[in-house]
Amino acid sequence: MQPEKDCTESESCIDIKAGFIEYVENLDQDGLSEMLATRAIPSMIHSFRRHNITIISNKAVKLWTVDMLIDGHKGSTVKRYIGAIHTLYKEWKAKMNDNDSDDVFSVSLSGFDTDTSAKRLKEVEENLNAVERFTKISVKQDSSAFVYNKAFQYLVFNPFSSLQDIVSLKYSDEKPESLHIEDLVTSMRKAPQAKYVFPLQQGKRREGAIVKDLLVELHATGRRAGLKFSGSFSRESITSIWIAAALKEDIQYDEIRGMITNLPEAYSFLSLIEPKEVSEMRKTEILNTVAYSITNKNPGWFVLRLRSGVTLEMIKSRLKEKESNLQHQIQYYYPMRTVKKIDKKKVISLEVPVLPGLLFIRLPYDRVSSLISIIGDLAWCYRSTANPASPYSVIPQAEMRIFQRSVGAFTKDVEMDIVSELPPLNIGDEVIIEDGSHLDGQVATIRKVRSVDGTLTYTLRLSDTAYIKWQDVSLPASHLSKVEN
Repeated sequence: MQPEKDCTESESCIDIKAGFIEYVENLDQDGLSEMLATRAIPSMIHSFRRHNITIISNKAVKLWTVDMLIDGHKGSTVKRYIGAIHTLYKEWKAKMNDNDSDDVFSVSLSGFDTDTSAKRLKEVEENLNAVERFTKISVKQDSSAFVYNKAFQYLVFNPFSSLQDIVSLKYSDEKPESLHIEDLVTSMRKAPQAKYVFPLQQGKRREGAIVKDLLVELHATGRRAGLKFSGSFSRESITSIWIAAALKEDIQYDEIRGMITNLPEAYSFLSLIEPKEVSEMRKTEILNTVAYSITNKNPGWFVLRLRSGVTLEMIKSRLKEKESNLQHQIQYYYPMRTVKKIDKKKVISLEVPVLPGLLFIRLPYDRVSSLISIIGDLAWCYRSTANPASPYSVIPQAEMRIFQRSVGAFTKDVEMDIVSELPPLNIGDEVIIEDGSHLDGQVATIRKVRSVDGTLTYTLRLSDTAYIKWQDVSLPASHLSKVEN
C-alpha cells in the first residue's frame, strides 16, 4: 500500500479515515481486553480527533504520546497503550497484505523521567493557579520586595528573558510587544533619569553575584505567594508556569516548542514534537493570550463601539434592568466637552462626547464576554485582530493615563501627578550619563549650565589626560544622574 501524497518520505502512513481508524472503531469489543477497549483505543481516537489527524504517522503517535503524558499518565502506562495499539496496527496491515516495514510507532521515552512527570505537572498546575496572587499582593514601591515581585512577574510574562537579562534590562532596551510587560515596566519607573528597570545595585556589584542573590529572592518571593517548588528552583521553574498557561489556552505543542528553546524538566517530553517557526506577530499574540490567561481576573481598559443612537445611560440601564452584578464592577470613561451653539438667536452650551460612539470601560478580562452577552444589541467590543475568536483588545494602563491627561478628563483612578523637582545639578558636580548612546554609563563633570525657557542643558567634561582630550558634550537634565558621594 502506497503512502498518501501529503506524507513525508520518511514516514509510513495510511489514510485512517477509511483505514486503520475505521478498523479500530469497528472491532468487536468482546474480543478485546478491557484496557484496549476502554482506555487505549478511546485515548488514541480522542487525540487524533483533537489534533485533526487524518493520517496515521509517527508524528501522530508522538502527539498522542504527549497528550497522554500531559493528562497525567505514567510512562509505563503510555508504553503499554502504544504497544497494544501497535499490535492492532500490525494485525490490520497483515489483513491489508501490507508487509512493508515501518516506524510509525517508534517513540522513545528514554531520557524522560516519565514516572514522576505526573507529580511534577500537578505541582506546576497548582503554581499556575497561585501565580495570579502576585498581581494582588500589596508591596511598598520603595521596598526590595516590590522589585523581586515585579521581576518574578516579568519572567512569567516573558519566557524569552533570562536572569541575566533581568539584571541588565534598561528602560531603553527593546522589549516584547506585550501589554502586560509594558504596564509592568512602566510601573517600575520611579524617576525620569532611572536607567535599569529592576534596581539591583548594578554597577556596584558583579553581575554573577547579583544573579545568584536574585535567584534566591525569586524563590522566596514565590513561596510567600503560595507557590511550591519540591525540587531545585531555577529560571525553568518559572518557565514551566508559562507553558502550563499556554497549554491551558490550547496553544499548539509545536508553537510552544518554537517559543521555548530550552524546555524545563517538567515538560522535557515536549521535545518529541518538532518546533514550528513562529512569526513575530504570532509570538506577540501568544504572549498576550498566555498573560491574560494568568491574570484574566485583573481589571483592564477595553473599548466598546456603541451602535447608532446608543448612549452611556442606555448601557447602564440595560445592566440595571438585567440586575447584573457587572453594573457594580464596571468603571466608565466617556469624556464630554462643552460646545457653543446658536439656537433661535440664542447662544446655548451643549455637552457632547469627545469621541462619539466610543465608550471606554474598565473591568476584569474574564467578565467582558458576560457584558457583551447582555448588551450585544447596544455595542460590541474591539478585539486584537479581525478574527472573531481573537482576544479582546486591552489598552495598557500607562497609555490610558496619557490619553486621559491629553483629553483633560479623568477617571477616579487617575490624578494629576505633582512631580517633585529633581535634585539641582551644579557646575563641578560629577554625573553619570544615561542617554542610551555610546556614552551611556560614562562619568563626567559639569562644566557649564544653560537655561532656555526653563529647560536646562549641561555641558560636560568627560576627561582630560596626557593621552586623550575629550570634547565638551551637552546633554539635557533627563539624561544625567548625580553621582552620590
